[in-house]
Amino acid sequence: MSNLWIWVESLAESGVVTLSPDESRHVAARRLRPADSVVAFDGAGHTATARIESIGKRAVELRIDAIELAVAPADRWILATAIPKGERLAGMLPMLVQLGVPVWQPLVLADSVVRDLDVESARIQRILVESAKVARSPWLLEVREPVALGALLASANAARGVCYGDRAGESVGVAGDAATIAIGPEAGFSSGELRRLRAVGGRACCLGPHNMRIETAAVAAAAARFVSRGSRAE
Repeated sequence: MSNLWIWVESLAESGVVTLSPDESRHVAARRLRPADSVVAFDGAGHTATARIESIGKRAVELRIDAIELAVAPADRWILATAIPKGERLAGMLPMLVQLGVPVWQPLVLADSVVRDLDVESARIQRILVESAKVARSPWLLEVREPVALGALLASANAARGVCYGDRAGESVGVAGDAATIAIGPEAGFSSGELRRLRAVGGRACCLGPHNMRIETAAVAAAAARFVSRGSRAE
């Protein structure tokens, strides 16, 4: 059985660290004991072999041993989507992490239902940490501040190639070299937004035969890109 992954705020050096209340409760719930081994990670690429030093009523201490820094993913592509409502967002983000999406860019579009998102909220951060634990990912998903489509298309990443979801798209799936994938709301991109996407050379990509919710299309696009890339290498 693989060791439990535990998040720590920083893995700067070896020694004893005290876990946050949330992480301490997580360890206590697993009924681990002092000297048991775990994997510590900080979401910024660092992982460490660690042992439980002590388990108190309010806090758990870890002894950090060897620290390793994972190579940062070279393929920093962007998945940009309209913002799903409520718990649908909480369902989408873990799946994006498991599929290796490096950057999620929330979009505010003409027909967006949700037009605001506090990306620094405790809820979002908790989802990202828990998702990384499940995926065994040393990196947290980068979640950016919501922007309009124009700001996305003006970015350097978009200049390297944009693919956007469209049931009537001329190509099926997503090219493995797509630097930016844009997904609209359930109502789709507006006519003006489609003109802007085409104007920058965006490719219309069909992700399935039927209309999809935002989170379904996002997961389909991420999986299609991974398969098209044909390699596990980042």
